[in-house]
Amino acid sequence: MFKRLSYIFILLACWQVSYSQIVFRSLEDVWKYADNNNITIKTMKYELDKSVYAKKQAYSALLPQATATGSYTDNIALQTTLLPASLLGGPPGTYKTLQFGEQFVYSGGINAQMNILNLQNIYNVRIAQQTQEMNKDSLASTRRFVYQQLATQFYSYLLMQEASTLADQTALIADSTYQSANNKFKEGTANEASVDLAKLNLERAQQSQITARYQMITSRNSLKGLLGFSVNDSLSIDASLNVSLNIDAAEAFTEDLSLKLSLWRAKISLSQYHLSNSAFLPTINILYNYATQRYDKTFEPFSGATGVAGWFPSQYWSLQASFPIFTSGSRYFQSKRSKINYEESMAQYENAQKQSAINDENIRLNYQRAISVLGKTQDVMNLSLDNYRHISYRYEAGLSPLDDRLNAFQNYIDYQNQYLNSLSDMLVQLYQVKIRQQSF
Repeated sequence: MFKRLSYIFILLACWQVSYSQIVFRSLEDVWKYADNNNITIKTMKYELDKSVYAKKQAYSALLPQATATGSYTDNIALQTTLLPASLLGGPPGTYKTLQFGEQFVYSGGINAQMNILNLQNIYNVRIAQQTQEMNKDSLASTRRFVYQQLATQFYSYLLMQEASTLADQTALIADSTYQSANNKFKEGTANEASVDLAKLNLERAQQSQITARYQMITSRNSLKGLLGFSVNDSLSIDASLNVSLNIDAAEAFTEDLSLKLSLWRAKISLSQYHLSNSAFLPTINILYNYATQRYDKTFEPFSGATGVAGWFPSQYWSLQASFPIFTSGSRYFQSKRSKINYEESMAQYENAQKQSAINDENIRLNYQRAISVLGKTQDVMNLSLDNYRHISYRYEAGLSPLDDRLNAFQNYIDYQNQYLNSLSDMLVQLYQVKIRQQSF
């Protein structure tokens, strides 16, 4: 019974570990996960949501504005007014004191206003619309930037995985060579310098092992940070560089997001220039007001009037126009600044158009160069390993000296490092092409 319970417990523990672990099998899997979990992308999504409400806010300025008012006044002591007594039939030169009004006053009203002509509000709407569209492309640009960071760490992990495999293989060969050289030294058929060279090759191979393993862990932790993991969360990469790394670099690239953003900046600058010019134009508003009052001797707002009977309504509408005549030059200089900003933005956009085409061409050329060089360095590394094996066979047959074998192995290590450098460069150019072909 105890064995059975232990077996069930172990199965549940293994299931829990496998369930909580997230496995990525390709770069596309990493990108897909980042879309919903990377903090930079999530922040840009919030900015896009805010721009949606900013546009609605700009539109709301075009709608009529209405307010309702109400008041209650208790005249504790009515104001006394002096009137000439002659007005009331009294003797000239004397005054009579009078108090006007009632103790309690109730009033209420409605005020409505609408802009008939205000170009500043119209341009604010246009700017809000353009800003929202630009934020959509900014989100895409942010995703592209994060994708580049993820690709760097993902391929760095795979590169170090490849380097670790080669380092393990090299360490085994180096250890065998060192043991052979050390035995020959003990037999008196090899000198101490040859043993030191064999030991040096072994140390270099072990150093490469340590470097590769720690850099794998570092790259995986960097991926965790980009994907919103904590340091204790489990992340596994089930991928390798054994698959074909060739892609069609001639395939059409998607529209350059940096170029689109540059165009949006130019459009917004133009709208801001028009906005600054609209400050010189008149504005026209229409206004309607309705108000009513009631006076009472006692505080009875919901009963019949005991003072002056009934309510006294009033209403009017008006058409208001405002013409800027003199504004101390501040609006004029603001308009000049906005014009310069627009011209600057257009110059940057025109230059970005030229630079984008050059960058795309260089991306294709760099990938083609990197994939060609990688093939050559891999061939050289494999030939160097074959050469080492041939010399090892000749050494074991007594046809080649130990120094030839050691030098051949040292050359193999050097060519292996060249291969890893070429592989690193090719992976960088690979994801540059993949990202330019990716739709965001």
